[in-house]
Formats: sequence, C-alpha cells, structure tokens
Amino acid sequence: MGFGIRAADYDTIADGYDRRYGLHAYAGIERTLIGFVGPAEPQVVLEVGCGTGHWLHVLASRSVFVAGVDPSARMLARARAAVPAAHVIRARAEDLPWGRGAFDRVFCVNAAHHFANRARFFVEARRILRSGGGVLVAGREPPSEADRWWVYEYFEETRAIDRARYATGATIQAEMAAAGFVRCITSEVDHLHEAISARTALDTGVVDRRFTSQLSVLSDAQFNRGVRRLRDAMDAAKAAGGDLMLAADVRFEATIGWVP
Repeated sequence: MGFGIRAADYDTIADGYDRRYGLHAYAGIERTLIGFVGPAEPQVVLEVGCGTGHWLHVLASRSVFVAGVDPSARMLARARAAVPAAHVIRARAEDLPWGRGAFDRVFCVNAAHHFANRARFFVEARRILRSGGGVLVAGREPPSEADRWWVYEYFEETRAIDRARYATGATIQAEMAAAGFVRCITSEVDHLHEAISARTALDTGVVDRRFTSQLSVLSDAQFNRGVRRLRDAMDAAKAAGGDLMLAADVRFEATIGWVP
C-alpha cells in the first residue's frame, strides 16, 4: 500500500536540503529525540530516512553509536561527509539490513510520509529492536484548512498532497501496536511560528524546489504558477506601501512505542 501520492526525488534536492536547518532550529524535536535516546549507557541507534545526517550528527556528538539508512545515494554521500562516525547504508524502511535485536532505538524525523509501506516499516523496526527498545516517528499530521503556511497559500496543490501522505497520530499508534509495540503515545513536540520577508525568501533560495519536498513533488507548471502568485502578491504589497511576509505556523508531533 502506498501512503504518498507523489514521491520526492531526493537525489535532485540533496544539495539544498540542509537550508531548512539554517532557517529553523527544530529545538523541540531535538529535545524529544535526545530524551528518547536517553542519557544512560551507550545506545545503538538507527535513523531511518537519515537524509544528509543532521539528526545523526546531533546524536553522534553525544557519543552514541549511530547508523542510518536512506534510499538516496546523494543524500547518503552528504551524510557520510557530515558524520564520519556514523554507519550509513543505502536501504529502504521496509527492508532494513540488520538481524533481530541489533538496536536499542529506531527513529525517523520528517520521513515516514515518504515510506512506501509505513506499516511494514514498523514490523521491521520491531524485528531489529531489542527487548525494552523503542521506536519514534516525528512529523506532521494531515493539514487542515486552518493550518497556515506560505507553501500551502501560494502553491495550492501542496495542501491536498500533504493530506494524502501524512498520517494522524492515532493511525501511527495503531500501526505500531499491530507490529507489536506497546505504550504507544503521540504528543506535540515542536511548533514553528515565524515569518520571513518574501523578497528575502526569494533571494536566499527558500522559494526553491530543493527547500522542501512539498515543492519538489510539484510539476514544473504547478511550481511556476505558485511563484507567479507569490510575485503578484509581492507587487500588490509593494504598491500598497508594504512588504509581503510569508508566514509559517506549523506543529510537529512525535509518536513513540516500546518493545515489551
């Protein structure tokens, strides 16, 4: 079963992917991840969908043994350069190349909506986790009409795309439980509430196909229409004596389950 109606080609956006971490700190996700891994004896931790290695770097700096998998060769090349201590392998979430009980923790951040079969990933995570181990999935719920994000406002197709590929916390909990996890709980872990000048966003490459997968999965025609809407809105704001601001009000949740 497929959970995303369009797949992002991360080989094509790898070079610009880390721009997001310069714009957003994701401090809440970082705190949650560090708490999930824990301060006790050295843990063996796997990130699924590790991308360019940002979260592997966060954990490796805490003397945790970390490994990562991702299907994108170019993303993995950047991860190897950024986190030489990490053991990274090209693989998919639904077919993890380790034996039973190899890890203490498995996590993914803003990646599960790209998995071809999320339920199969949880089965694999359960298989490779030791007794007492845990899995964490951090990301977003399907957006509502009330959610404010400039990407949804100017690139109109993206809201429907995200509704199709993101899962609710209740759905993720149910899939974890079906795979054998217990004490599955979802909680809000981060809230981005900020704005950036539209001119700054255009000049610094924020309005770019490589900035976020929501833009990368659009057709050329859809992306170009969105840019035209944005520029028209900028012209209207300038004519009125103002500066167009691009708003983001985005919440992130994490669902955690444990191996009995």
